[in-house]
Amino acid sequence: MTFKRSLFIAIICIVIALALAKVQINNKGNLEGIFVLKGTNGAWLEITDDIFPEEVDRLLWGQPVDWFEDSIESGDCTPTDKACLSFEWNKTTGRGFIKTVYADGTKLLICLGRFINSTTHRPARGLFIGGNLPAEDPDSQIFNKNESGMAYYDGRRYFHIWCNVNEALYAADQAMQPIFPSTWDFLGSQVLESGQGGITLQSRHRANTRTGSFDIQKNLRYRTGNTFFTLTTTITNSGAGPASFIYSYGDEPWLGNFGTSIGNVGWLKDRLVLHELWIDTSTNSFAGMFDHGNQLIGEHQAHYTGKANFIEWQHTSRPERAFFSNTDGIPVFSGKTLLNSPDSRFIGLRWGPRTLAPGQSFNTTLAIGMAGNDPSSGFPIKPETGLN
Repeated sequence: MTFKRSLFIAIICIVIALALAKVQINNKGNLEGIFVLKGTNGAWLEITDDIFPEEVDRLLWGQPVDWFEDSIESGDCTPTDKACLSFEWNKTTGRGFIKTVYADGTKLLICLGRFINSTTHRPARGLFIGGNLPAEDPDSQIFNKNESGMAYYDGRRYFHIWCNVNEALYAADQAMQPIFPSTWDFLGSQVLESGQGGITLQSRHRANTRTGSFDIQKNLRYRTGNTFFTLTTTITNSGAGPASFIYSYGDEPWLGNFGTSIGNVGWLKDRLVLHELWIDTSTNSFAGMFDHGNQLIGEHQAHYTGKANFIEWQHTSRPERAFFSNTDGIPVFSGKTLLNSPDSRFIGLRWGPRTLAPGQSFNTTLAIGMAGNDPSSGFPIKPETGLN
């Protein structure tokens, strides 16, 4: 072999090695296709088998496929005189979606575990609202972020109803240090039941705090035709001694249009909420947000979508705290602070501190979804959930 030929081969090997070093392979385990993204952290490219909303701005090329995915799924549905249901669930990765098509052609999407946590930069796995449809789904619009989390299609466009959930567990003495679900150990998931009447899903997790270990089981039940689902969360002390925790659930839902809180105000059973507020959970069993405009800061109702969401808590296991605020953390209320954040108008629930003996469990059930509107006043109306 000549020197020139040897040199040429050596250069080719160096180029290949350099290229491989600059290409990230990100196996999400979803097998929804092949997607090539702009790289991060010094990499030129990233190759992955699925794409989430947080990644679409880096997409260079993609080819969705459905012939080697590893999911339990129903067939597509065609509504006749009543709503019909379709779903996909990957029990190994804990990701999927539920889709309802109503008789009038409107649609409700519930995407679960298909997002990347903005704080940990890790993907969620399990029954956590957030993310988008897989790119191979016929309703997928990967660049339309209104079609993410929980979303409603009215026959013309998608409306954003709930965003990536802000759910966390805390050690009781570290109330400002959330442990997000994307860092919990994922222990598995399953479809407990499914059919045209609805679906029940389960995911299992373990979270370790500084002072204890907790097993967390989540059961989500959706009945076809509803605009909400129920979510039961059971937290069990899996350690050897007593352990205390705080649990929180909330969202800045970007109601109406993804990416902005402008126009979002709170609502309770008998009034709008235009300021930050502690919600009395003994006299209220639900609260929600309303894309109505805050008239006290010059937001006029006509400029907003009128869509509303709600979250209802079980009275027997109600949260100690619930609030509307301009931040996802526990706020320090002045009592006069207007809901005016451009991107963080928030509704939050918080349980605890609670202490569990070894093997002891705490559980609570929420109903979460989209509210209707009174035809004369436009004020939100919560659907009957049977929860209380």
